[in-house]
Amino acid sequence: MFFSNLKEKTQKAYRISSYDEIFIDMLSSMFVYRGEGVPEEIISRQSFINKYAALDGAAAICKMEGVPTSGPSVFDGKYIIGKAESVGTPDPYGFGADLMVTGDNGFVKRFDNWIDNPEVAVIFNNTSYTPDMNIGRYSDALAELEVSMKLNVLFSRMYPIPLATDTKTKKTIEEAIKNMMDGKIATILDEKKLREIMDGVIGVQTVNLTETDKAQYIQYLAKYRDDLMRWFYSLYGMNSQGSSKLAQQTVDEVNQDSNASMILPHSMLKARQDGVEMCNKKFGWNMEVSFSECWMSRLANMDDEFKTTDEELEEEAPEEEGGKENEAERVSDKTDSE
Repeated sequence: MFFSNLKEKTQKAYRISSYDEIFIDMLSSMFVYRGEGVPEEIISRQSFINKYAALDGAAAICKMEGVPTSGPSVFDGKYIIGKAESVGTPDPYGFGADLMVTGDNGFVKRFDNWIDNPEVAVIFNNTSYTPDMNIGRYSDALAELEVSMKLNVLFSRMYPIPLATDTKTKKTIEEAIKNMMDGKIATILDEKKLREIMDGVIGVQTVNLTETDKAQYIQYLAKYRDDLMRWFYSLYGMNSQGSSKLAQQTVDEVNQDSNASMILPHSMLKARQDGVEMCNKKFGWNMEVSFSECWMSRLANMDDEFKTTDEELEEEAPEEEGGKENEAERVSDKTDSE
């Protein structure tokens, strides 16, 4: 009830936001941080590292000292995860010499010379130091697709509207429709009016607002929605194989696709490993980062896929080599005979 009462513009923002949350939650669960000496406030809130890294390109870890907008906090003196933005004079690669760290609670602090500053560490989203640019694109596409599906469902309810030339004809038609809705045999009570209705036309003239048979294409919109979700997940290493295909894929082709889908995840992992190394160096921790259980399972499945392929190739190799040797012998025998 709440969603249906919203204005269309607000509904659109609501749809996009809901898909944003799905994708952000997925990316936030992609990596796991653990290790000795790492404060509990960092371990328990570690998903914010991945969240800020994905949305802003980088997450910062530092100690919080006062929040001017809200007064003293239980987090004062503890390590927190915040949004990172380089400011100040840029170096040859465009990074500012200083770092501005912002927390969602209003905490803001500037750190001079952040690369060498022992009070702050930065974890980037990927090796190109950029935020995730796919979340917004796919969220917008899925939100628009949802509207298309909604309209198709709505139009599937519409029906031809009968035309009546006078009140008596209108009443006669409505009575017939009511009888059909009730499962009764439709009966025209006015024989004269029946002749007038049928005179010169076949049935009753109607106005068609839409073609209800086009509702069958809802299944294609649903398939496209599944494809969009699948395409997004495939960018980050999850299975990209679907039910639709243009041609039969070989095992090698499937494995090549799986291998390509891990390019971005490994780039993201490398960036986080570099950030964790910075944390350990500056804060004296022994933190580690790795793929979460879902991605570890995916890697294990990929290993099994490639292992199976290698075994098949090894089994086929002797036959191919034997075939080449036999062919060579046949060519040699033919030459000798000539």
